[in-house]
Amino acid sequence: MQPLFLSPSHIHSPRWCQAFPSASVFVDAQQLPAGLNDYLIWFVLHETADLDRVTQWVAAGARVIGLTQAENPRQARQVLEAGASGYLHYLAAVPVLQQVSQVIEAGGLWLGVDLMRQLVFATAQAIPALPSRQHLDVLSAREQDVARAVAAGKSNKEVARELDITERTVKAHLSAVFEKLQVRDRLHLVLVLSGQS
Repeated sequence: MQPLFLSPSHIHSPRWCQAFPSASVFVDAQQLPAGLNDYLIWFVLHETADLDRVTQWVAAGARVIGLTQAENPRQARQVLEAGASGYLHYLAAVPVLQQVSQVIEAGGLWLGVDLMRQLVFATAQAIPALPSRQHLDVLSAREQDVARAVAAGKSNKEVARELDITERTVKAHLSAVFEKLQVRDRLHLVLVLSGQS
């Protein structure tokens, strides 16, 4: 998908063009191409009226990512409900921008790290405990430790510190957990392991 950035002139990040050298940056929505199919629009959000634009662009075939100056769960919910595929801070690092693009092009959804952690933690708290330990029995003892910590909303760095292992080892265990439990991501892991101890 071709990346397009839409932002007022006073808000800009050089990381956008570093992440996507072929990207176009526009100040005015009127400058956008007529056909939006196969475009990934990165849109700096200003006000509630912007949500109507998001809905229109999605209806025209574009995928939209809301860029914000300050991540806010309420705004994230509104942007996603309007049809956007992602929401993150406009100053995200180049590798993050590239990863967001890959996730969305593959049909996924993206939230910033802090919002995702809040969502995982809230989901873990809201789901009642399951009576069975069958899911955990397929995991090694260390994989169970990693799975429980991640399902509790901890980052890879926090898990590594807590278990006295490297972040790389956490990632390896987490990959094994995802494969053995056939889960797609951390939120799915919370749903599968909800409340098991």
